[in-house]
Amino acid sequence: MDAIVLCAGYATRLRPLTLNTPKPLLDVGDKPILGHILDKLVGSDVKRVFIVSNARFADNFSEWVGTVSFPGLELNVVDDGTTTNADRLGSMGDVRFVSREARLSDDFIMINGDNLFTFSLAPLLAAFKARGNMLALYDVGTLDLAKLYGIPTLDDDMRVTGFIEKPSKPTSTLASIGIYVYGAEVHRLLGEYLEEGNSPDKTGEFVEWLHAKTDVYGHAYSGEEAVWFDIGTIEQLDEARTKWGQIGA
Repeated sequence: MDAIVLCAGYATRLRPLTLNTPKPLLDVGDKPILGHILDKLVGSDVKRVFIVSNARFADNFSEWVGTVSFPGLELNVVDDGTTTNADRLGSMGDVRFVSREARLSDDFIMINGDNLFTFSLAPLLAAFKARGNMLALYDVGTLDLAKLYGIPTLDDDMRVTGFIEKPSKPTSTLASIGIYVYGAEVHRLLGEYLEEGNSPDKTGEFVEWLHAKTDVYGHAYSGEEAVWFDIGTIEQLDEARTKWGQIGA
């Protein structure tokens, strides 16, 4: 299995911290956010990791990769060639870019590079093996918070039957958090999705399209032992840094 970690954003809301450092390389606790993500992949079925960067920060990632080691993981930095927020490829555009660039043809886990979480990915990967395409869900606690995220509709079997980005009237507090496990056929389906003229930017919009083509299931994380941080602003980063130390993650 491969891993694609999406790190090509410009994190403009975190400036000036991200003027010279990409958000995934900002420290939380004893290492960058990206380091915490890769820790969660060690010991899994993932063997190759593709860190997708824009041209502005590709060297930052390459330099960092040269200083670290994660047992069993082959780390690759892929430069998508973009230089500004205006010409970015978008999340799904970047997935297709690395898929073509590296000729990927295996199952893969896709993770947003600013994801910070305490839970193990093992249950999600096991669910994928048993059932197929999976998206990680996290209980954000309130319907007001749910309005800020992509919210799936699920049947009794946890199969996705609908998906809405930032719904005005969410029906659930289970939110998609930017972690997906897809079968190898999704490389082809992504090409079909983009060739139809669909948005290359939003991972949730791809889920909305994909679930009509093939089964997609949700795997929910909740409880005190499963903590997820949304890091979009300096205030949220400061909060994550404080709480990360408190929970001893």
